[in-house]
Amino acid sequence: MYEELKAEIKEIIEITKECPAELQQRCFEILLDNYLQKFRATKNVQTVPVQIEDKADEIVVENNEASTSASDITENDFHVKVRRFFQTNNISVNDLNRIYYKENGQLLPYYESMHSTKMSECQLRLTLLTAFEAGFANGEFVVNGENVRKRCQELKCYDSPNFATNFKNNAALFDNWVDKYDKNTDYILSVEGKKQLAQTLIKIIAEY
Repeated sequence: MYEELKAEIKEIIEITKECPAELQQRCFEILLDNYLQKFRATKNVQTVPVQIEDKADEIVVENNEASTSASDITENDFHVKVRRFFQTNNISVNDLNRIYYKENGQLLPYYESMHSTKMSECQLRLTLLTAFEAGFANGEFVVNGENVRKRCQELKCYDSPNFATNFKNNAALFDNWVDKYDKNTDYILSVEGKKQLAQTLIKIIAEY
């Protein structure tokens, strides 16, 4: 029986290796949990799952490619200001775990698309999400446009000729906007910006 279980776990690890590095641990946990549920249903043995989990831990340690420091986010990961923001906008941490995970003290995204065909809308959403991700631990939603530019390029939604104009057209979202886009300015989300951020989070969560 043990050899059969050991072989199954090794197969799960091989599948896990095909995932991106930042998702490998999460993938392993999901596949293992699914297997354990089936195992309990068919074998009806209470002591075996503990043994499986122990052996799984050993195998994950031996296979560094499948081992990461990624984990789910919890309410305690967020600054009290951010938690108040969640309460005001009816956003739950459980829902956020659908689009974010935590690694080495950083809030990192699972999402790979802004789910819009409009470049300007994609840029706006990335601006707001970048401010959120930067301020989750200190409660300050601040964003630098050059970080947004880089993320737009990474997600294939960079509209170079209109990049600065898109910021200007949404100047009301920032408390410290002055006349024109400045790559050296860290823009602070206004009350309206935070409202738009909440709507953006809810839209992206709904897609996952």
